[in-house]
Amino acid sequence: MKFLSIATMALFVVMSASIHITDEGQIFSNGARRPVLNSNFSMSCLQNTIYTETEIVDFAAKAYQELERSVSSLEKCKFDPFPNELLYAYHIGGSQRLAKGEYHHYIIINFVGNFFAGFSHYHIRHGTETKLCTFVEGTQFYSPASY
Repeated sequence: MKFLSIATMALFVVMSASIHITDEGQIFSNGARRPVLNSNFSMSCLQNTIYTETEIVDFAAKAYQELERSVSSLEKCKFDPFPNELLYAYHIGGSQRLAKGEYHHYIIINFVGNFFAGFSHYHIRHGTETKLCTFVEGTQFYSPASY
């Protein structure tokens, strides 16, 4: 019965996601793989902002602490390469302005705090847009079987 309740809640959360992130740049074209957070890891977001393994580990830990306090404190998101995962967006860094509008950086984590990716979220005149951050050459990935 407990499993059924968790599965029902998981389905509800995925269905009610408020941010939908696509992989237009084909960053995950080799399959749904999570990046390994080690010394080879580096992630580049809008305006050439680089995040290191240490920063992402710290952000993911803070995001997980927020989830433990209150699941509703983080925005739910749907991420196309991982359609069946319960995922949340956690704001990192500050807000900045570009010619096309204001943007923010986020990381995507699951309900146990595992990091999946980062993205930029733009507020533009007629709505919002998202763009995945890219992983710098040398970043390694877990195979799906090792999750």
